[in-house]
Amino acid sequence: MSIFAKIRLRPTQLRTVADRRFDDADALRRTRKNARANGAMYLGGFAVECLLKAKLLEKFAWLQSTGSSEGLSRDDRRLWSLCYRSHELDAILAKLPEVRDRVSRMEQRGSNRLSQALKSICASWTVYARYSPSSADMDEAEGFLEQIKELMPWLK
Repeated sequence: MSIFAKIRLRPTQLRTVADRRFDDADALRRTRKNARANGAMYLGGFAVECLLKAKLLEKFAWLQSTGSSEGLSRDDRRLWSLCYRSHELDAILAKLPEVRDRVSRMEQRGSNRLSQALKSICASWTVYARYSPSSADMDEAEGFLEQIKELMPWLK
């Protein structure tokens, strides 16, 4: 099968993809070349997207067997679109309050660092980073990826 094949992934497959894309991001980070920072950040955010979509598919299992949004209610069409058309992490996370709650519960007493990181990543990361003419530096990418690395176990 080609890597370009258009297939629907199951939650376990999305988690595997998330791990692979994070590893790709980390490989770019390890180059320490500022020219690779945007790619590292993009791939790190994409890993979060995959993990959140895996959660969405588990929570709303009917999404895995629905081929299109045709005939769905307005709310279900929006949910289908979040899963199969959208890259809006904050909108996806809004449908997964249990994920926010889990991250909050797992944090060390008195610290909401992980919750803030999750909220920040979901609010700031966008698929449009792949088109950005702006350049991040590797220090920024490293901080971003460290937040994601720390969050990933709680998003699985």
